[in-house]
Amino acid sequence: MNFTYKSFIELINLLKEMNYQFTNYKEYKNVDKPVIFRHDIDNSLEKALEIARIEHDNKIKSTYFVLLSTDFYNIFSKKSNAILREIINLGHEIGLHFDEKRYEINSSSDLEHYIKYEQDILQRALNIKINCVSMHRPSKWILDNNIEFDNIINSYSKTFLKEFKYLSDSRMYWREDVINIIKSNKYDKLCILTHPFWYDKHEDDIKGRVGAFIRNANRERYYQMKDNIRDIEQIVMLDNI
Repeated sequence: MNFTYKSFIELINLLKEMNYQFTNYKEYKNVDKPVIFRHDIDNSLEKALEIARIEHDNKIKSTYFVLLSTDFYNIFSKKSNAILREIINLGHEIGLHFDEKRYEINSSSDLEHYIKYEQDILQRALNIKINCVSMHRPSKWILDNNIEFDNIINSYSKTFLKEFKYLSDSRMYWREDVINIIKSNKYDKLCILTHPFWYDKHEDDIKGRVGAFIRNANRERYYQMKDNIRDIEQIVMLDNI
């Protein structure tokens, strides 16, 4: 499977053909043959919105995990907040993407404390209930222990790592052949993690995707400055950067 929007739609259609039912972490017990579609938003809300629109057009819903500690977007900015609200209005769920390395965590109670702290922030920012959390680059300690919380579902609990077949495209690489696994019909529960950042209209490799993101950052920063500095064209032109 390549990392284009066309291939992403083909993945959705294949899951439908194999009679998987799209659901979320809270309601998966209510359907036969569940597939949980999860998206971690590590870098770009704009990329996440593209995938959210594609999924809406193809009549499915998924869960988008928002990283509060990222340097790439700010959920309180007008633009970012509007994107997240559009994703919600398209019928998708928002979850918390939590980076344990952001804090000094020495126990499961410490972990729960800081997750609750970020959960509250995200709930207040979007005025919604946050039901689930995923870990950003989870440590061995997270993966080896069945950590559960009182008021939020841990997507890395043993329920979703052991009862479900877990598939991921981390670093723009499927560690297992996702297409053949789906076609095999071997698993009646799937949890599929994709990162919207890797997908685009045209096929490319990881170097191309990352390079394009870095080059586009100049353009984004220029227009951010334009919103804050009057007559910026008299100071510097975008084409000269």
